[in-house]
Amino acid sequence: MKGKLLFGILGMILFDVIGVPLGGLLGFLAGSWAGHHLFDIPREKVESEKTFNAHKKRQGRFLYHVFSLCAKVAKSDGAITKSEISLMENLMRNHFHMSDRGRAEAIGVWKRSKDSQASFDEYARDFYSDFGRERHQIMNMMDLLFATAAADGGLHPREEELLLRAAGIFHIGRMQYERIKARYFHTQSTQYHRQAFWSPLDPYYAVLGASPSDSVDEIKKKYRLLAVKWHPDKMAAAGASQEAQRHAKEKFQQINEAYEKVLDARR
Repeated sequence: MKGKLLFGILGMILFDVIGVPLGGLLGFLAGSWAGHHLFDIPREKVESEKTFNAHKKRQGRFLYHVFSLCAKVAKSDGAITKSEISLMENLMRNHFHMSDRGRAEAIGVWKRSKDSQASFDEYARDFYSDFGRERHQIMNMMDLLFATAAADGGLHPREEELLLRAAGIFHIGRMQYERIKARYFHTQSTQYHRQAFWSPLDPYYAVLGASPSDSVDEIKKKYRLLAVKWHPDKMAAAGASQEAQRHAKEKFQQINEAYEKVLDARR
């Protein structure tokens, strides 16, 4: 529009100076046409390309977070399964319609995140820092994390621990969390599940397979069963691989931490 007006005025002056009949009108029309094609259209094209590129960059950033966080969830309960890999491939091809190059980059992000020493919480906070004001993207991410957890057919306590941590970081209410969860898992309507708000203790209850409505004796019983199952010495005696022993040690530490946190809150 600026080109039309500017060139139109210049055309009026030029045609008037050279004495063209109806020079003001014709000059303005000719100048407007020239300004539109020589200035406005190229400028609009550049601005459109900038907007498109910015959108692509934003979309790329979201995809980076998706494959980083999903990798952490998939790895949380041990070895990554074929069903979890199939889910990621389906997301790349059919959900996000990624090119071969895009899929290769996403696989690289997945592998680096899976093997990274950085915690799930660090990745989650990084995502929230980028997309915290875009609520639909927050909910999309939470849905994808649940899909990853459900890919192998069940919800492992360690997976739910991460999902609950994500809900806290993303400021997702407990009722919203349970609605998403219900799409992937059949859940009982307990007092724990009817909570309106997310609690910092939720991840620890999840690790123990317990709920706030359980008595201390029930929680102790569940703790003992898990501690025996995941004790590193038992895994070593059974001839488990070094990777399995490492995972058991981490799990044993998580169980003890969760037990201590829950009991401290009950005192």
